[in-house]
Amino acid sequence: MEPQFFDGDIVIVKQQPDVEDNEIAIVLVNGDEATVKQIKKSDAGITLVGFNVSVYPPHFYSNNDIETLPVSIIGKVIQVRRDY
Repeated sequence: MEPQFFDGDIVIVKQQPDVEDNEIAIVLVNGDEATVKQIKKSDAGITLVGFNVSVYPPHFYSNNDIETLPVSIIGKVIQVRRDY
């Protein structure tokens, strides 16, 4: 079962500069675009995988992209809270 995020959810994040492969993180791209994605790591870079791949296909960032854009991990998602 994959995680689900809905408008109005509160995402609790542990601030840290890196996460393990397959963990969910808040990632800052270009210094001003934050997103919640699963991180897939490889020697060549990282792939950001969304939870609605039909709308947001996975996007690969090379090690060079990570440095020059930049792409940085803000923290690991540890909990989602939702009002019903």
